[in-house]
Amino acid sequence: MEMEKKRDIKHRFHEHPLVFVEDQSNEGQKSYCSACGDVISDPCFSCPPCNYHLHHNCALAPQRISSHPLHPQHYGFFLRHWPRPDNRVYGCALCKEKRNIITVHKDCISLPRIIKFSRHDHCLSHKYFLETQDLTKQDCKICFNEVKLDRGSYSCVKSGCKYIVHVNCALEDDRFYEVVERESQCEELYGSSAESTQSSITRVVEVSEDGEATKIEHFSHEGHCLVLADKMEEETDRRCDGCMLPVSTLFYYCSESECHFYLHKYCAELPSVKHHWFRRSTADLDSRSFMWCDLCKRPCSGFFYEMGGLGVCLRCAEVPDVIEFQGHEHLLFYDFKCRERCNGCGADPGEEGAFRCGKCSFTLDFKCLSLPQSVVHKIDQHQLNLTYHDDNDYSKHLHCDICEVKRDRSLWYYCCSICDTSAHPDCILGEFPFLKDGITLPRYWHTHRHDVQFHRKAEDYPNCSYCGQRCRREILKCTESACNYIVHFRCRRRRL
Repeated sequence: MEMEKKRDIKHRFHEHPLVFVEDQSNEGQKSYCSACGDVISDPCFSCPPCNYHLHHNCALAPQRISSHPLHPQHYGFFLRHWPRPDNRVYGCALCKEKRNIITVHKDCISLPRIIKFSRHDHCLSHKYFLETQDLTKQDCKICFNEVKLDRGSYSCVKSGCKYIVHVNCALEDDRFYEVVERESQCEELYGSSAESTQSSITRVVEVSEDGEATKIEHFSHEGHCLVLADKMEEETDRRCDGCMLPVSTLFYYCSESECHFYLHKYCAELPSVKHHWFRRSTADLDSRSFMWCDLCKRPCSGFFYEMGGLGVCLRCAEVPDVIEFQGHEHLLFYDFKCRERCNGCGADPGEEGAFRCGKCSFTLDFKCLSLPQSVVHKIDQHQLNLTYHDDNDYSKHLHCDICEVKRDRSLWYYCCSICDTSAHPDCILGEFPFLKDGITLPRYWHTHRHDVQFHRKAEDYPNCSYCGQRCRREILKCTESACNYIVHFRCRRRRL
């Protein structure tokens, strides 16, 4: 192939000269590249009489590649046609003569050799085929379909680790991987892929005889010390200020009597910086009082991990990319392309995808995965449990006992098996189950001139300052004592 001054070329796969075309018209019939089969949209080389077109990159692809790890026994691959939709491949001329054809896609000939994949702790190495000792049936750790051992795959470089994924699964989205240029970088990345040793505990003040930290200072609660305890002194509904779930196991509480701050021991010991499978960038722990979680799509209080432009609440951040879910018989894996409706709530998963089963049509979004397994509510004296299947034929059980609307029996609900009480999850938990009562909302979440606080209940049911109706549920209240501004949460963006 020779390049001429007029930017015309003579390509070995076409008998006529090809003319360089700078701009493609969107009018009329689409043109397709005769090499890769994709639609022509970028600058290309064309032979209009023959309706023959080549992408610029396809036309200038090297005609010959020297030694290649896929086929080391013969020297060189040659670019040639192949009578299939993916008709531009590299092949070995010597093997063709021996009728033992070796071919590989043009794009696959230059796949990254080593990548750092966010969903695994170690680097992954590309192999065009697996060695003899690996010849056992293995499933891709992303989609859980079988990896063909005589085809390309990415597998862990660390000895003894059997992590393996399809090439397309590993490289499908560049938010999840980065190319490792030097093999020596792998050792460096091993150290950084483990969770950071930088603890969110800023200082240990006291320790027990067995070395357990019993009094600490924590970055999320400056100025006060936190003391370790194993039970509440009084029966109160206290929530962890990290994950916003009820305090039950070992926890730290603020040493100041008037300060009601609590942290599960697990939440207090979280690393301040770590690598998370959802992004290849590091995740930084933040303790903002309010943020919108980009995965469960809820306004939340507590701790967040910020990664790659996303804010993720602690409940979602603790979900692994492959889960065993007690409400389903198979493993569920995260699929960022999944757009199927969630089997828990019936909603579309949105742009961030969802967890799905590789063996059947079952899907769960982050919102349903973060639901508590049991709750206490005033409609029943017993604990209400999250239920996945409704096999009860009683008509009463098919209605929500809070909103009195008929339930969709294919979706999840909370119920008491003793009293036959049942309700929608949103009715049981409320619209804002993970917002802390009394937090101050950011200014961009409302239009009032002063700071406002979130409250679950309003004493004496005052009238909303905007719509005039009674405030029976969540409200925003002005922090200024001389200001009587109180609005429904839904009216927060309305101007008076």
